[in-house]
Amino acid sequence: MTEQNLQYVNDIALEYENEDKNNQIKALALENEKVILRLERNKRILLYTSLALAILGITLFILNRTKALRRDKHILTLEQDMLRSQMNPHFIFNSLNSIKLYIINNEKENAVYYLNKFSKLIRKILMASKEKETSLNDELETMKLYMNIENIRFSNEIDFKINVDESINTEITKVPSLVLQPFLENALWHGLSSKSEDKKIELNVFKNAPDFITVEIIDNGIGRVASRKIKQNKKLKQKSVGIDITKARLANFSESFPNPYTLKIEDLYENKTPIGTKVTLQIPTKKIKTKTHSLANKSA
Repeated sequence: MTEQNLQYVNDIALEYENEDKNNQIKALALENEKVILRLERNKRILLYTSLALAILGITLFILNRTKALRRDKHILTLEQDMLRSQMNPHFIFNSLNSIKLYIINNEKENAVYYLNKFSKLIRKILMASKEKETSLNDELETMKLYMNIENIRFSNEIDFKINVDESINTEITKVPSLVLQPFLENALWHGLSSKSEDKKIELNVFKNAPDFITVEIIDNGIGRVASRKIKQNKKLKQKSVGIDITKARLANFSESFPNPYTLKIEDLYENKTPIGTKVTLQIPTKKIKTKTHSLANKSA
């Protein structure tokens, strides 16, 4: 092969190598362009996803906040309704009127005694209205005061007893504040008010399940059937909302526990004759940190 032919072959080989390199460079450039496009697309996807998640997060926050505000409003409404129920103008007027009779009859000791209890009861009701929950001990003390005041209007004829299982620490057991009052009020005015004598109400607190306390309110009144007939004959149009408010408050209280409250109201019979009514209320239990005092050591 001549030198000229050799140079020609070398030139062709060199041209082929250059063309191959150029093709590789173009392929790499095209691949880089594709990678850049994918990165830009991924950035857009990430941006849109982030925006969507942010919008979703804000929406969920607003919804949860709205739900919380509605729940707080509902709780506040329940507490206000509860306070209005406890601070019934008729109850206050009649209680003060009963105390006034002691004063008129010159029974100063009784007047001072019951006025002191009435002031304690009003103070406890106002304090309880600020708290959603209270200790079982305070609740029972308030119920004792309430029954003492109401008993004046029944000429102290009602035999009211509280029995608490010794295994229950009433100071560290929480219940909704003033939750028992509507049931006692029903026992008084629907069960015993139409009875002439031997009027009894028994409030029992015991524990037959690890996660609940059971409260029984038993009266020996005329029963719900006879009470409804009397209300119909008197054409009473006013509906008591105390129990409905209490049920709503118990349902709200139970949301913090795995099991809900239970409420059972039953008529008691003996030989098919009504002998009273029993309310059985199971409340989920929860502990609070406080100093322990026995119920008997607190003054009424």
